[in-house]
This record gives sequence, C-alpha cells and structure tokens, in this order.
Amino acid sequence: MKWRRCRKSNNFFLCFLILLSANNLLAQKSIALSGINGAAFIAGDVSPNQAKAQALNDAKINALKAAGIGEHINSYELLFTSQQKNDYSQFFSSDIQSEIQGAVQSYEIKNEKIYCKSEFEIIYEVTIDATVIKYETKPDITFDANIEGIKGTYNNDDKLTFTVKVTQACYLTIFNITDKEAFVMYPNAYEKQAMCKPLESCNYPIAKIDYTLHTELKQQETNRLIFVFTKTLVPFIKMDKEQMTTNENIFTWIYSIMPDQRKVEYLTLSIQK
Repeated sequence: MKWRRCRKSNNFFLCFLILLSANNLLAQKSIALSGINGAAFIAGDVSPNQAKAQALNDAKINALKAAGIGEHINSYELLFTSQQKNDYSQFFSSDIQSEIQGAVQSYEIKNEKIYCKSEFEIIYEVTIDATVIKYETKPDITFDANIEGIKGTYNNDDKLTFTVKVTQACYLTIFNITDKEAFVMYPNAYEKQAMCKPLESCNYPIAKIDYTLHTELKQQETNRLIFVFTKTLVPFIKMDKEQMTTNENIFTWIYSIMPDQRKVEYLTLSIQK
C-alpha cells in the first residue's frame, strides 16, 4: 500500500510518548537474561543472513524458555516463521496468538560466529542479552472490535475506506506489511490518533485524505493489515520519518502490551493492475 506520508518532528512530544510507553511496560514483569545462545544451519538455500535471522529467533525462544515461559512454545516458533516468510495467514487465523504468555522486549547481540560442526554442517551461532516480559494477565474477552468495508481484491489506485466499531473505549494503530516493506498506516501526519468510542462506528480515513492503493508490481501485491486496539494510548515510535519500520519492531511492540490491554485483528487484501 502506497499513500501520502508527511514528515513531522517534535522532540518534546516524542519524549512524552516514550514516557507513556515506559509506563505501560513498567506494569509488567520484566526479566533480564544474559548469555542466551541461538543457532541455525547454513545449508542449501539458507544464506548466512537468513541463518543469522533464524539463529536470533532461536535465541529469543531460548530466552523465553529461560524466563520460565516454556508453555505453548510452538506459538512462538510459528510467529517467528511467519515474520521471516511474510505469511501470517496461519498465525492470525488461529487462536494460538492468545496462548503466547510473554515476549522479548529487547535484546543485544553480544557475540556471533560461523563455524563448521562437521564436514557437512556449517553453523551460525549468536549470543544475546535479552529482557523478557512475562504476562500476568489473560486476554479480555469483552474487549472486541469489528472492521467492515475491506474487500479481498482492489484495482491499482483504488481508494481504501473502512468502518471500525469497538466494545470499549480504545486507541487504534494500523500497520501494513507487504512482501517488501512494513509501515505505520494510522496514525499519520494527517490523522492524529483519536479515541474510538464504544459501539460507535468510526469511518476511515477520518481526515480529508485518501488511502490510495498502489502497486508497481506486474503481478498481484499482497498487503497484510494489522489493526491493534489498545485500552490506553501506547504510541508506536520505532519508525523513520516516512513511517517505515520492520516486522520485528511491529511484533515486539504488539507483544510488549499486556494481553488484557490489547485486541489485534488481521486482514489481507490484494492489489492488481
């Protein structure tokens, strides 16, 4: 999805948002871990860069286990696999995301190396220090959202509009992930983050702008929209001036929010020329 993005900078406001995010995270139990290892094979179609990403994911899973979050570990593995392949269909169409009981809030790579385990085995190994959040709450089943008006397929340069209705007062953040990029769709420089009122329909875009769907690809382009509803204002700040970010930043932010404080909805659309 391509749409107008406007650069906006305000250091005081940014500091305020960081403090709000910090307050949200302080309400959770954080566990500091050091010397956590992860490894992956470099073989076949797996390049060193891909092996490094897989080794990091392995280290994150090991950090979660070390923090005592070993239950439903398959959920984490599926999430990390989905991030690598940009395919979240299975992950978001199931209930396993509600089973995740913690998240890696942050990590620092302390060491990485490539070595031959045997004549036919090349290993990429990383060692990280990590901070893990351990959830103390379960999802709130009364906190729900309904999104209407999004079709499965659009023509190039069509305008995207949709309606949102929620059961509780909350704030909405929308991400878009394509095969090539990830960015924050809402809020943006033209639309401030307004509170969604319970049981009231809110039409998007809320300002006099267009969400224009555009692709440069000759074939169909898949766009994965992630709607994150939070009971309190939890600003997403890990993006550049064009609101570009990464899959890892998005999911780290989502899972840094306590389960009873968020509701996540996932929708997929395609753009064809």
